[in-house]
Amino acid sequence: MKPERARRRGLAQFAGLFAELGLAVIGLGLAVTALGPALLAQQNEPPAQRVAFPAESTAAPDTVVAARPDPAPPAEAATSSASEVPATPPTSPVQRAAPPVEPPMAVAPAAAIAEPTPAPPPAADRATTPPPQPQPTPPPNPQSQPQTVAAPPTSPATPTTAEAPDDHGGTPGLKPAKVLFGAVATPAPLAARAIGTYAKGCLAGGQALPVDGPAWQAMRLSRNRNWGHPRLIALVERLALDGRSKDGWPGLLVGDLAQPRGGPMLTGHASHQIGLDADIWLTPMPDRTLTRDEREKIEATSMLSEDGLAIARDNWTDAHLKILRRAASYPEVERILVHPAIKQVLCTTADGDRHWLSKVRPYWGHHYHFHVRISCPAGSSDCVPQKPVPGDDGCGKELEDWFKLLAKIKPEPQPLPIPAPPPVVAAKPPKEKPPTTLDQLPDACRVVLATGNPAANADIDAAVAAATSATTKAASTKAATTKDGATKDSATKDSAAKSAAKAAVAGTLPPKPEKPATVSEKKTVTP
Repeated sequence: MKPERARRRGLAQFAGLFAELGLAVIGLGLAVTALGPALLAQQNEPPAQRVAFPAESTAAPDTVVAARPDPAPPAEAATSSASEVPATPPTSPVQRAAPPVEPPMAVAPAAAIAEPTPAPPPAADRATTPPPQPQPTPPPNPQSQPQTVAAPPTSPATPTTAEAPDDHGGTPGLKPAKVLFGAVATPAPLAARAIGTYAKGCLAGGQALPVDGPAWQAMRLSRNRNWGHPRLIALVERLALDGRSKDGWPGLLVGDLAQPRGGPMLTGHASHQIGLDADIWLTPMPDRTLTRDEREKIEATSMLSEDGLAIARDNWTDAHLKILRRAASYPEVERILVHPAIKQVLCTTADGDRHWLSKVRPYWGHHYHFHVRISCPAGSSDCVPQKPVPGDDGCGKELEDWFKLLAKIKPEPQPLPIPAPPPVVAAKPPKEKPPTTLDQLPDACRVVLATGNPAANADIDAAVAAATSATTKAASTKAATTKDGATKDSATKDSAAKSAAKAAVAGTLPPKPEKPATVSEKKTVTP
């Protein structure tokens, strides 16, 4: 029996050892299961993701290590005001990329980091200040994918009856024409003449609207834009007197007309260049004379409701309709520009003869003033008329198209996008067209700018040279074969062009036949 008991005791001990070994193996497997992914991720982590915090940094002073940003909250869609320029309907600024793999971190210039890098502690505190601990890298978000900057959205199509600016960019190396004309404070002492188009031309023999009149006051005097063709000045004065005596309008607050010699303006308008445009505020004139400071700071009253699609009934009165109808009744008035909401209220409230409504044209921004434009006056043979307005009242499809366009640019609720990091590459700003230069204006505008203004001689010579060079290049195939012949031919043409332009401004040439053209109006700032 003793050997049997010994054998059983040995088997029991062996079974116990085997059970303990099995439990140890199971425990080791559980530990590997728990710690294995973390160790594996640490081993496979790209070197650029490991942020080190040495006591003394060895990196270049103009670089920092970019830490991985947390998913940013969705940004609100940007909106544009429709009060001045055509706005763009909101579109999705992000295009999702296909690869689900998150890109590795990179070293970026310090200027590209949004938040400033904290300064190191003072030398006295370095010994007692514990080194910062690296923050654990968050696990990759399967829904977070790289972003691609989308191309800038295109603007919605403007109704065919709208006005568009007549600007094709200037010639590099020349001063902008708006700088040259904006620097002249006096009119050209020449016969009154509107030259060019409403959005690309100049004014000879300009006349100033008196700052104060029996039924008007000029605003924003610091701009020196109360100048115009004598026909325009006479019309503004007549409208002010007729509006007070016949329509119950207290008087006109007159905004911008034109500069002393017309031409492009430094700010505010694409048109108003030939002295035939006037901005009249929809705010009635007060019963006292405003100070110069008040004329600079008082804001015009908008006629729009909060949603920008209707008239504010508290601001709109029957007198507004009457003064607009009075302005449109004058035969020399070619068109009047107002906001589409103002056009709509005129269409719904005007009674009797509605023929005058055809002159009232809807356009961006004109909700605090109305823009009066007269036709080319007699004697201005170089004035290019605008396309005539349609014969109907303009209260049908044209107005509907405008409100469809206004509805498109209203911000609409958008679904929340999936959180994602901000774009890595910043979108490039849109390339702007260079401003119009003097060589792109009518030749007679050089004479207008030069007369009594010797400071502009150098710029005028540069514009003449640029225009001559462009003409020579365009006609190079027909020019003389020799250099001397080509130079002589170019100089002869240049001299003849300047003589003809000067004679045209002085009124010694017979009038030229009128050439129809479409010219536009664009407002960018409040009065």
